[in-house]
Amino acid sequence: MQNDDNNPTDHSFTTQVDGPVFTSAWMAENSSIKSHAPHDPQPLRSHRKPFRSRAKRAIPKSTKKHFVGELVFNRGESRQRLGFASLYEHNAALCFIYRPDFLDIEEQLASLPFVLPHGKPSEHFFDFRVTFKGGRRVCISVKPERIAQTYMYRTTMACIRQAAIGNICDDVRTVTERNINPIELHNAKLFHSARDPEPALDAYVRKCLRSLEGPIGIADFLTGIGVAGEGFRSVARAIRFGNAKLFCPHKITGRTMIVRGESA
Repeated sequence: MQNDDNNPTDHSFTTQVDGPVFTSAWMAENSSIKSHAPHDPQPLRSHRKPFRSRAKRAIPKSTKKHFVGELVFNRGESRQRLGFASLYEHNAALCFIYRPDFLDIEEQLASLPFVLPHGKPSEHFFDFRVTFKGGRRVCISVKPERIAQTYMYRTTMACIRQAAIGNICDDVRTVTERNINPIELHNAKLFHSARDPEPALDAYVRKCLRSLEGPIGIADFLTGIGVAGEGFRSVARAIRFGNAKLFCPHKITGRTMIVRGESA
């Protein structure tokens, strides 16, 4: 997720890397690895039902004008439902949830009283409040860029910000489509689809990642260790948790180059 003051970074370049990745000794040692590759019949999911949405303001079940619904994310050992009232809210939420410093996100907070610039009392409902690992809480307003740039919105948000900071949060931010990096969103969607672990396969992939000596494409790595496409989401989890790193900031696909991570 980009800050309000910055344009999304352009990562539309490609990098090709030549040279060996696995040593011949490693390949010899693991030449029969395919027949021993572990298999999880299905991802491990919590048997507990997801906690209910914490929205203080009702989100419509359906509408002709907006993309509305709920997603479920893993919050520690529990599963949490999160409502959204637009496609922008859905995308912003995913980008926040899969940041390395993310801790929690709440939607549609309780009404915040504030005073408009001309002195009239009003109230505001923030779309989200994101809590980061250091304890910092940021209230988020999600708006189309065309609205966020208007004088009325900016002056109103200045009043809302004054009422919110120190009361319900530590900072206030506006997120528009301009702030959502398409690479970050693509990868967040992948991390979300791979959020549930496959313990045996994940452990095997992490073990093989520790033997990497240089950059390699994800598809080549998975073929080399005998799991092919079955292990793609395990690699995604390994990237998310630091067991592997992207060689360059790309959308994660089978062709993406990875290297051994610091946590491997």
